Amino acid sequence: MPSSLRTFIRGDFKVPIVNGLWHKLRMQDSLSVSIVNEFANAKLGDRRLHARLLQLSEALAGQPQASIPKATGSWGQACAAYRFLDHTKFTPHDILRPHFLQTRERAATRKRVLAVADTTSLNYGQSPQTQGLGLIGGLADKIFGLMLQCLLTFTPEGLLDTQCWARDPAKFGGNRQRNRKPVADKESSKWLHSYRALQQHALQTPDTQWVMVADREADLYELFALALATPDSPDLLVRVQHDRGVEQSARRLYAHLTRTPVAGRLTVVLPRKAGQRARSARLSVRFQEVRLSSPLLKSGQPPLTLWAIEAREARAPHGCSSLHWRLLTTCPVTTLAQATEIIGWYRVRWGIEVFHKVLKSGCGVESAQLETADRLQRYLAIKLVIAWQVMALTHLGRAQAEAQMDDILEEGQWEVLRAATVVKGEVTGSPPSAHEAVRRLGRMGGHLGRRGDGHPGPLCLARGL
Repeated sequence: MPSSLRTFIRGDFKVPIVNGLWHKLRMQDSLSVSIVNEFANAKLGDRRLHARLLQLSEALAGQPQASIPKATGSWGQACAAYRFLDHTKFTPHDILRPHFLQTRERAATRKRVLAVADTTSLNYGQSPQTQGLGLIGGLADKIFGLMLQCLLTFTPEGLLDTQCWARDPAKFGGNRQRNRKPVADKESSKWLHSYRALQQHALQTPDTQWVMVADREADLYELFALALATPDSPDLLVRVQHDRGVEQSARRLYAHLTRTPVAGRLTVVLPRKAGQRARSARLSVRFQEVRLSSPLLKSGQPPLTLWAIEAREARAPHGCSSLHWRLLTTCPVTTLAQATEIIGWYRVRWGIEVFHKVLKSGCGVESAQLETADRLQRYLAIKLVIAWQVMALTHLGRAQAEAQMDDILEEGQWEVLRAATVVKGEVTGSPPSAHEAVRRLGRMGGHLGRRGDGHPGPLCLARGL
């Protein structure tokens, strides 16, 4: 590939598309709605395939919720997109790898980065003709789709790893024997895969502290043992699911934490959700270093030395459930300030659920009707980066109000946006701030902008784009 195609400086250059045609792209060293920045260094084994990836990703990013025929604009271009998704010369990981590397480069400038791992299901029940799907519910439900595991960083945002698979219907009903299987033979191995991927990124960024954050499903003896076995590995923060035995106490973990003295209190603000307004919660905080016994079926394995934190709300308002978080971490917790900070890290985990919602509702990945699961996975690889870009755009508009509109939109785009959302008495001139750009994009996507509405969310921005 010519060296000009690997240039990452600000400026204009041309990328070959097909049959001698050239497509002019503007590459920027700042965030841009032009998604091609994240794919510019993809290695697909063929220059034309790479050019097709850039063209298709730009078309899909321009209309995140649109189908392939609508986004590409013509039947011929849609057929070319389908041929690209059918290619076996490259894998979904080949498409995503340059984004993973750029995420690592962005993270290398930070002292600490939180990497949240979580799983979601993608429902393709409306496409029964798609080959290679698996069950995502019970046998009685007969809902077919794919499972997706993401490792998503925050501050700055970006993907570091993804796993996508179809469950084998022949293996359903084997849950009774799951505890006797090695973790490598179970779906739980996805957590070890995510952690090992994070280890590889951490080796290249020795000045950054990495922390993998996960919910209760990741409360696995093998995962903590892996983290403790290797010095200088990424730290772990997991919400507790299993009430393990505590070696220095006759009690199990839950009772042991309850009897630990309260170290202090913490007030957290909970965002609004369906049927509930935003509210504040007053939490009592306990923490202690613990040695946790290995599970019964792994009785020959050594205990785990971890730090346990409990944050508990004594009384919640009427109609609300009380908050009660029990957390396990490899990070030392010797002061209330450290415990409070780590509780804040766990609260970041909610962001990956927003990301999955943007992927499904904002980018419409479950509406795709493709013939095979392999096609879907290549299509999904592009959409994952588009969903990330929408999330990053939301963050930029909220957290970096001093940024200018031309940091996130190219000149022609923000001029059209300003014309479409003209404000009475507005004086044209230099681009307004990124904060104002995001509010205008939100208005295009249905955000009313009333005093109590807050900032536009990523779904509004996806529609506004």
